[in-house]
Amino acid sequence: MKRWSVIFLALAIVLQGCGRTERVVQPDSETVPAAQPPRPEPRPARQATDLSDVSHWLYLIDVDLGDEVVDLIAESTYDMAVIDYIPSEADNADYPISEVVAAWQGADHPKLVIAYIDIGEAEDYRTYWQPGWGIGNPEWIAGSDPDGWKGNFPVAYWHDGWVDIWLGSGGLMEGILSAGFDGIYLDWVEAYSDDSVIEIAERDGVDPVQEMIGWVEALGDYGRERNENFIVIGQNAAELAAFDEYVAVVDAIAQEQIWFDGGADNDPPGDCPLPRTEADIDTDAYRDSLSPKCRRQLDKFPESTLHVSSEGYLEDLLFAQGKGLTIFTIDYALEPENIEWVYQTARGLGFIPFVSNRNLDQFVDANR
Repeated sequence: MKRWSVIFLALAIVLQGCGRTERVVQPDSETVPAAQPPRPEPRPARQATDLSDVSHWLYLIDVDLGDEVVDLIAESTYDMAVIDYIPSEADNADYPISEVVAAWQGADHPKLVIAYIDIGEAEDYRTYWQPGWGIGNPEWIAGSDPDGWKGNFPVAYWHDGWVDIWLGSGGLMEGILSAGFDGIYLDWVEAYSDDSVIEIAERDGVDPVQEMIGWVEALGDYGRERNENFIVIGQNAAELAAFDEYVAVVDAIAQEQIWFDGGADNDPPGDCPLPRTEADIDTDAYRDSLSPKCRRQLDKFPESTLHVSSEGYLEDLLFAQGKGLTIFTIDYALEPENIEWVYQTARGLGFIPFVSNRNLDQFVDANR
């Protein structure tokens, strides 16, 4: 029996007994498929949430939230704000997150406040990180981040040691719920596709895709046991919408860099256009169209999103949308014409867009 299954069985018993700035040529409308895929049956009514009221959202994680930024967000017209669970940072463990969450929820323009969490990678600046940890120690730390994010390590997320960090007594999910967050925003759902994770999964005799679906379900169940309206948003991995069991446990998918990306080191901070179609991937014509910094990103990271097409992302997202999931998008661009193009194109597809720099460390006005 999986660790999270034991946790929820025990919980049920207890509850029962209690009463970037490069200038580039923009993509054109040919990026958008002419028709959506067949629409499967809609999701159960249980999944309806306040996300239906969200038209503008803010994604701000790599930043110290001082009073000025907190006030800017409170006074903004954003309907939803995704921020890091700051007390999980070793240098900010005493940050008054509950006060910030309450202020935004009670603002003149109330906001859903969603906690960003990385469920597929360990990060060496978090409170759970121990001296001496590294790849292979503990055994569930699988490898290095394939896109060059320093201090981030893909994990075998089905191992008890990782699960306990989140769902154990005094774990991170307990803190998130206590702080009053309306939901969680899950990064690195796509950990099942990482080579180092796959290697451990083969050794353990498990299916990493099914283990990830079970992991997302466990996190969502933990939240919904305490707040029936608790929201779960999965970032990337839109192909998981092909699994009904995944669709049943998430309320939305947020997809990064459908049209524009940047570098993991924020160099460039954005405006690197993805190949528009599958046929454009890794062609000389595509490479030659890039700025020098974007070309460096393409060449240095063979698994980066510059080796994936907008067409491929859109196919998966339109399929997920057809299953009733809300679709958020995040693109990385600073050029005004690129930003405007993304907002218009994404909204035309029924998506809810956000555009910022690659580090996601800038407050952006809710004016589009």
